[in-house]
Parts: sequence; C-alpha cells; structure tokens
Amino acid sequence: MNQLDLFADDDKPDEPTPSPASAAPSRRYLTDLPPAPAPVTISAQPRPALTVVERKLGHYRPTQRNPHAHAFEIAEAVGYAWHHAHGGSGIEVPIGVVATLALWPLRGPDAYLAADWWLSLNDTDLLTAFRECWARWWIMRPDLIDRATPLHKWIDDEHPDARRAGAVRAVVEASLTNGLLHLTSSDDADLRSTTDVMGTVLAVMRSEGAHDALAEIHTPPEVAYLMARMLLDDMPLESGMTFDEPAGGTGGMYRAAVQVMRERGIDPHQFGWSLTDIDPLAAAGAAVNAILWDLGPHVLIGCGDTLHEGNVPARAAQEARDSLERRDRLHSQAVFLAAIQKVEALIRDVAA
Repeated sequence: MNQLDLFADDDKPDEPTPSPASAAPSRRYLTDLPPAPAPVTISAQPRPALTVVERKLGHYRPTQRNPHAHAFEIAEAVGYAWHHAHGGSGIEVPIGVVATLALWPLRGPDAYLAADWWLSLNDTDLLTAFRECWARWWIMRPDLIDRATPLHKWIDDEHPDARRAGAVRAVVEASLTNGLLHLTSSDDADLRSTTDVMGTVLAVMRSEGAHDALAEIHTPPEVAYLMARMLLDDMPLESGMTFDEPAGGTGGMYRAAVQVMRERGIDPHQFGWSLTDIDPLAAAGAAVNAILWDLGPHVLIGCGDTLHEGNVPARAAQEARDSLERRDRLHSQAVFLAAIQKVEALIRDVAA
C-alpha cells in the first residue's frame, strides 16, 4: 500500500418505513426496489489512464434518480427511524450505521442485494459485522479510520441496551430499504461520488442550534460542481499538487473536484487532499468519504479550529503517522504470534 506522501515533510421520504418496534410486519427488501444503475465503464488501464467520464452540467444518468434528492430521502428516513425508535441524542450512532453500510466492501452491480443479508442478522451478528467492516478498513487506512472514530467507537460496547439496539436496527432497515447501497456499492468510484450521503445525513440529523453554534453552511452540490468547474477547467493540473480545504465539512468541494477530474480523464490518486474541519463528526464523515470516493493514498484530514489552533494539518499529519505506526506494530506482533503458534503446532506433531 502506498504510504501518505503528503506527510513526508512537515461534507422525509413521503412515508418512511416504520421501525420494527412500531409496527410493520411487512418488511421492504432491496430486491423490491428498481435495479441498481448500470455502472459507467472506466477502462482497466494502469493509472493514471482513466477513460473520460461523459457528463453534462446538471445531467444525471437516465437509469438514476437525482442522487442528491435520493441522499436527502435516505437522510430523512434515517432521522425518522432513529427518533421514532427513541434512539436518543447521540447522532453519531445513526450516522455511524450509515457509514458502516456504505463502507461494506462488497462492490459491484449486484452488491445492493446484500441488503437482504443485513436485514436477516440478529443484534449480536449485526454488531459483529459492523466491527469487522471497520477493522478491515483500519488495516488498510488506519489514518482515515482513526479520524472516523466518533462514528464507530460506540460499536465496541459489547452489551448495548435494548432501546439503542432497536434504534440501530431501525436505522439499518431505513437506510437499506430506501436504497443506500444503490449510491454506495458500485465498483465504479465515479458513481459512488455522485452525492455526499454522509454530509446529507449529518445535516439532517443535527439540530438547528448545533448548526448555528458550529456556523455550518453547506455548499449546495450543484454550486460546488460549478465552482470546481470554474477553478479546475482553467488550472494546469500537475501530478503531485495538493489541494487544501481549511473548513471542508464532509468534503463536498472535493467530491465536485474529483468528478471534474474524472470528466477530464485525470486520476485523483495523483494529487494530495488536505481537509480540516472544526466539527469531529464532519471530519469523521470526510474520512469515510475519502474511501467511498476513492481520493487515493495522499489524504490528510484534520479536526480543529483553523483560525485559533495554528497549523492543524501539521498535527493531523503526526496523528496519521502515529496511526500508521500503530497498525504496523500490531501487524508485526500478530505475525510473530502466528509464527510461534505454527512452531508449537509443529512441535506437538513431532512429539505425537
């Protein structure tokens, strides 16, 4: 795996499905929804040779609903399910549920059918699957998964109370039956970048007072796309350039930028992406999005007050290095223990 070169030196549905606790013996499955959109073919050429993505301003593929409206429907359904099941004020839990389902590594045109499997799990198996999903990504990208800690630390609770378990299950069902995997399970990174589900869910779940306290202003996706076009169409993009967003939210501007790049056949992996936000949940959502949108190996996400804390990216870079070193250390220990177990098994076989 390429290490982070950036560190080298110094963003109501009409009738949402009711939660199991409230009623509804008839459960909607993903197989009842329209087929997943056909993926856009990106040639399997070695990087950076990407096929140019054909897209016109304001145009969505004929097989796909407006993805931003779809993301809002999902967010409204998640909020309704969580509050209707009396999940409580900890919005990091439902947002984390959405993040886990979005990060599930099964990709491809039929991956959305995994919804039926998710909905068949009991509470214990559901939490086990959540832990395995985050553990898998931590092995590959500990820097991003550690930044996303607010979205998954609650999963470590071995014995969640029944009310929260029911609310989590309600969010799982609301997310899947409203088509979350249609937006996040494609094996084409361009399709996974059509909207910012994490940012939309965060915006819907957060109270108006919290929005005001954090001075959150979400740039509309269409405006972000226009800004990215205006900036990048006239910019000579060279491999190794780094983009810096000091108040990046969940990364909406970067989502628009990678869409414009892919339209031009430019691989986002060639560039560095540095983002900071004062809100831990927004920074966590940006870390999840960096994986979903496939920004590449050179991603740095910090959490802090850019105006008052000095060089937040420098601190974030050290935190990322620490995450990578911890992963490598634990991996070495695991390899050593596995070798000891093999030797002990061999000795037992010889003695027998």
